Amino acid sequence: MFNNHKTAKAVRIALAFGAASTAMFSASSAVAAEEEAKKVERIEVTGSRLKRTDIETATPITTITGEDMKAMGIQDVGQFMQSSPIMSGSPAMTTTNNGGNGGTFVELRGLGSARTLVLINGRRVVSSDFQGIPSSMIERIEVLKDGASATYGADAIAGVVNIITKKNFEGVEVTAMTKEYFDVDTSGQNSFNIVAGKSFSDGSFLVGLDYVKEKPITQGDVKKVDFLQAPYLIDSVEGVKSFLANGLITSGPNANAFIYGSGSTPCGNFTVAGRPGTWTNGKCPTGGDGKPANADMRRYVGGGANNDTYNYAPINLLQTPYTKVNFFVEGNFQLNDSTNIYSETRLNKRESNQELAETPFDTQFDPGYVLANGRNGVSKDNYYNPFGADVNRSRRRMVEAGRTFEQDVTRFQQVFGVSGEHNLIEGWTYDVSANYAYSQNADIDRGQLFGPNLGNALGPSFKDADGNIVCGTPGAVIAGCVPLNVFGGPGTITKEMLDYISAPLLDASNSDLLQVTAFTGGDMFELPGGMVVGGFGLEYLKETFEQERDSGKFLGVVTGNKGKVLQAGEYDNKSIFAEFEIPLLPESDFVKRMDLKLGARRDDFDHVGTANTYQAGLVWEVIDGLMFRTNYGTVFRAPTLDDLYGPAADSFPQAVDPCSTSTWATATQATRDRCAAAGVPAGGSPNLDTQQLAKVGGNADVKPEEGDTFTVGVAYSPDFIEGLGLTVDYWEVNIEGSIDAISAGDSLQGCYVGGIQRLCANVVRDNTGYISYVKGLTQNLFEKNAKGIDTEISYSMDTAIGRFNFNTVWTHFLQREDERYDGATSTFQLADLSGRFVDDTSYASNKASFSVSYDWEDLNVVYRATYIGGLEYNAADFQWGFDPEEVEGLVAKVDSMLYHDISATYNFSTNSIVSVGIDNVTNELPPFIENGFNGNTDESTYRLFGRGYFVKFTQKF
Repeated sequence: MFNNHKTAKAVRIALAFGAASTAMFSASSAVAAEEEAKKVERIEVTGSRLKRTDIETATPITTITGEDMKAMGIQDVGQFMQSSPIMSGSPAMTTTNNGGNGGTFVELRGLGSARTLVLINGRRVVSSDFQGIPSSMIERIEVLKDGASATYGADAIAGVVNIITKKNFEGVEVTAMTKEYFDVDTSGQNSFNIVAGKSFSDGSFLVGLDYVKEKPITQGDVKKVDFLQAPYLIDSVEGVKSFLANGLITSGPNANAFIYGSGSTPCGNFTVAGRPGTWTNGKCPTGGDGKPANADMRRYVGGGANNDTYNYAPINLLQTPYTKVNFFVEGNFQLNDSTNIYSETRLNKRESNQELAETPFDTQFDPGYVLANGRNGVSKDNYYNPFGADVNRSRRRMVEAGRTFEQDVTRFQQVFGVSGEHNLIEGWTYDVSANYAYSQNADIDRGQLFGPNLGNALGPSFKDADGNIVCGTPGAVIAGCVPLNVFGGPGTITKEMLDYISAPLLDASNSDLLQVTAFTGGDMFELPGGMVVGGFGLEYLKETFEQERDSGKFLGVVTGNKGKVLQAGEYDNKSIFAEFEIPLLPESDFVKRMDLKLGARRDDFDHVGTANTYQAGLVWEVIDGLMFRTNYGTVFRAPTLDDLYGPAADSFPQAVDPCSTSTWATATQATRDRCAAAGVPAGGSPNLDTQQLAKVGGNADVKPEEGDTFTVGVAYSPDFIEGLGLTVDYWEVNIEGSIDAISAGDSLQGCYVGGIQRLCANVVRDNTGYISYVKGLTQNLFEKNAKGIDTEISYSMDTAIGRFNFNTVWTHFLQREDERYDGATSTFQLADLSGRFVDDTSYASNKASFSVSYDWEDLNVVYRATYIGGLEYNAADFQWGFDPEEVEGLVAKVDSMLYHDISATYNFSTNSIVSVGIDNVTNELPPFIENGFNGNTDESTYRLFGRGYFVKFTQKF
């Protein structure tokens, strides 16, 4: 059926472009490919469970080899993957401080990390966090850039990332590496890897360990990036126009932006009963201490160049620290000619943390002393209160103590399986495996405060006969209580005060996964075009989740984000699936091969019902080296337990109240009327916050997402240019009923500006018209669409001075649509996000990489260029104080970015290998994006720290 020449050609084509690398193949990997071609053995390729000798498929696959990553000094596999042109969006990274959890995730097609399925050797993992995947274990990573629900079930909507681990490794390899940035003194990553393996006649064994320690970097440590040193605000039409024309200017007569930090300041920000406006300690900046006098207090200034807001930026982390250890053991043993058993064991341990600016204690959202009017505030009889009146709202930055969020993560995965050839059906193989994975997380929040003690400490207090400041009233002293001074400025909150009110908070969660899969397949019958290959499978999947939230959060009696918890939940899914490869035509002048691929799957979830998916693909090899391919499939994603049953919890997204005093003058009469109907007083609500409290959580009525994917492309590897490969693929993904939530900003704008009544139900205000919170529960709301073109070109040539390998990968988005609120029409419309920065996410229309690898004897040199296309965003998205209609059409632009990396590796005769590299050779700094949530930029897309280097030493035994 196949001959050696044709199989060798097929493998060469697939390695040249059907599975092109985003880095470059080394000479050793090219030789390995040639040897593989000679074996003519059946192998399994991501996207199908059928084994075949011809690895060209109807679905496009990109391969990144472990050797490529080693050459570039890669330890953070997820961050490297996300930088690839085939990825889009801005998923959480270890550079995500506010909103991150120490993990690293990837996102295909900008459709969200939850829609990219991550596998190891074709099996699910308990978490798609790449921090649990050791780089030294990886043989290659295959990225299927197409939906694959019919093959792998739920979640494979945008595509699949399949990590293939090393096999048949011989000897011992020890590696040590250090990485730093030239202009950031505090930077540093140190790592150590050891891998040992042995192959024998009946099997093989592999064991390894990775250790990585990353140091923290704050925004203040990155001195060369001005906008990381403070949060800036452009708050006028002329300022926006100047910014668009001249960029960010923060000082001098032409300044168009000023520092606008947090209203929770070390000097305090107080709303006092019977006094208009808000107040602060006027002596605080010059050394106010102890109990201030009423005369020390002045009106708080919340805007302008000399405002009282707190610059929280420098202390925020930009690179969050972590220490991780990954251990793995794999082995297989041939029991007899037809039976092989295998085992895979992986253990991951990670400790990480994020550090935000000190706790912004605010009785509007946090506990305090309960006043007669029902508000949380400070009693008029508190010893330190200089106003002689109740403080209805107290905001105070607790600079005397830091605020950190720590994670202690342990993950375990064990796979046992048996595979081989059938004794009953000649030519058929089988594979039965059990995959169990477990994750345990302990999360500790430090710097938060305990409500009951805050109530005591902010309530009445007095100086007793011994001169001690005590809580309570004469004759009713609260034993053990330490009165709290929120009025005196930095340093006036003593250690004794903090010890009394502080409350480290501990959350714990456990999740596990059990996957049992059985598949059998092989040659079925022969047609004129060749042999029909088919296979059938059964799968059982069970996932469980348990969570225990700190009682303080659960009861809402602490500062910070609070909420109930999904105590426990589980679901199981039973699946049946089948695949077929059907040769349609015999070989002729214009048909070397024409195969039809069919697949179907039925999933039966016990919590959301059944789902049927299918796919159909066609491969047409016209002549040697020229192939057309297309694939269509249906996809779906089942809601998670948290999507369905997660109780409401706190979040603080960026959004501006359209009914605030700052926007009232420019608001339309219709907007004012809607605000008044919601209880907002004439003149507007005093809510000047640019972040609003939102309650996010699950919804038991959520249904699965459904959609379809389509690809069509051509692959060309001409005989007259040996070593050249080219693929061009058009792709599209369409999703209906996307599981998502309406943002706080959309609810506010849609209700009060657009008049969409159903959105007004999402906004909850108190009896003064102030926003208490905005509802943001999960719903089947949005349609998502993505379309684009992938192009991959590779070329290899041998010369008298060595071997050169060239590779180019380019992804161009034609469209990336989401259903969003449109202020111009006051409706929800499909909006094209390609080329835009929206909701803290980058959707670059173009991403590309170009690399050259040069091999000469024992020397390997790699150069790589990475291109990110320019972006646009609405310059008025998060601004206030002027009429949005005045800035309509004023669009801020983010310049395109081009990064250059170079590395060199030399193999010594002692089996020692030394590698050195320079990252970001031209020292490109991240771009300013005014509404970027972390550091005024996109921390997941751009390189944040300038030029860096690595040095690595490897010894083989």
